[in-house]
Amino acid sequence: MATDRPVWTATHVGRVRRANEDLYLVGKQMAAEPVESWSGRMTVDHGWAVIADGMGGHEDGQIASRIVIETIAESIESVRDEANVTSMIENAHRKLYEAMFSGQGRPGMGSTIVGVVFFDQEALVFNVGDSRAYELRRGQLLQLSRDDTLGADRGRKGGHALTQSLGGTATPQPVTPHIRRFRLEDHIGVLLCSDGLTDMVQENRIAALLAGPTINPAEHLATAANDAGGNDNITVVIIGPKATVGPTVRRTRSTP
Repeated sequence: MATDRPVWTATHVGRVRRANEDLYLVGKQMAAEPVESWSGRMTVDHGWAVIADGMGGHEDGQIASRIVIETIAESIESVRDEANVTSMIENAHRKLYEAMFSGQGRPGMGSTIVGVVFFDQEALVFNVGDSRAYELRRGQLLQLSRDDTLGADRGRKGGHALTQSLGGTATPQPVTPHIRRFRLEDHIGVLLCSDGLTDMVQENRIAALLAGPTINPAEHLATAANDAGGNDNITVVIIGPKATVGPTVRRTRSTP
């Protein structure tokens, strides 16, 4: 039987960058503003959420993340297993290079990606790069994604180098997505985020913030990252545990 869960999103340009190169997709809902939050409900009988964190600087990073999200949006509804996820990500990777070679954006532009697809009682989490997915279980965080970084220090404020991404090089390189299937129990939630959150806020602090009362926990985390310096764009998507009462749809926009 189809069920749904509360979902909260937030994206913010941060305090340093000129533009927001992050982009999220939740079902058919896509971020539309550089500073935005949204809440509603989503089905877990084949629902999905994805974050792309563009690289390449301003326009090129924005182009890269949009190509990735729009390509994913075209096929994610058909995803049923790990092979489908791999094909979908490889297609987005290929589309980035096609855009580079056609003059849309500069060579070397790229994007990380993290996402989850729900199948009622199971879910597939996938990522390439350093955007992360966590399982939320009774106040505890368990990282489901795998960081593609050199010298990564969990919770470190920047300074890590990517070992793979979608695009990101002048010539095509193979990409190997990390994919994990897990059981989606009623009390389990999922957190997706770009590294603009995890580079600024330690995991124990994230868990503590999520344990407190707030209207939009995703917006609460984005605010914490900005309060810590906001060195990068910040995007957060939280799919909460199954509940009989959840938020009504609310979308707010503002200028940076």
